[in-house]
Amino acid sequence: MRPPHMPVIRGRPSSKKSVYICGQPRGVFVFLFSAASFILWFTSGTLLFVLWAFGIGLLVTVLHASVRTPNLKARLNTFREEFRAVWRNYSEL
Repeated sequence: MRPPHMPVIRGRPSSKKSVYICGQPRGVFVFLFSAASFILWFTSGTLLFVLWAFGIGLLVTVLHASVRTPNLKARLNTFREEFRAVWRNYSEL
């Protein structure tokens, strides 16, 4: 279906084009399908499972960030320099 007729201002159509689905604005369909998917998600019982998965993922992320080496970049640069020095010694042989 075509969208409702919009008046043309000064000979140019508006720069912002709206998307219509079956004659209704796109936002109406987004809201309806989002509500239906949330209702199905809630009634199927997987909402609690997904919340547990998000919680565990957040916990693992926080734990990883708290135990990681704070100066990893400097250690990698030192390793790179040591490798280059050893490589130079091998190339001189």
